[in-house]
Amino acid sequence: MSRKPPWDRLKDLAAQRRDAHAQRLAALTRDRDEARQRLEMLLSYRTDYQTRLSQASSKGIDLEVLRNYQSFLSQLERAIAQQSDLVAQAERKVQGARQEWTSERQRVESFQALDERHSASVAKDERRRAQKLTDEWSSRNGGRQSIPAPDTEF
Repeated sequence: MSRKPPWDRLKDLAAQRRDAHAQRLAALTRDRDEARQRLEMLLSYRTDYQTRLSQASSKGIDLEVLRNYQSFLSQLERAIAQQSDLVAQAERKVQGARQEWTSERQRVESFQALDERHSASVAKDERRRAQKLTDEWSSRNGGRQSIPAPDTEF
């Protein structure tokens, strides 16, 4: 029975952490994408209302209606600025989470490399032992000549 290397538990923990970081990265990526979609929606609203204002202005517009358009567009600009900040913040979180995930992935790969080296070393030692046993057996039986089996043809 082969013994587990001492770092086996650490490798498992690193893999669990890597997986947790991957889940966090996925959630933050979804949040960022949703924030981008909301920003795109707000930008679309702004374009739509600017078009409406332009059309209404070309036909002649009441001063009160003009103020309402301008007020709404002003509020929309503030909402766009806030949403842009949220998108930038979400992007920074995604980048940070990606770095953490990459770090954990590299840690797991390091433990896997240790495992591979350990396995190669164990296999090499076993081959050496087998060769040594074969050599010893050969040297013990080397002085004796093997007697060929009699030909038994009928």
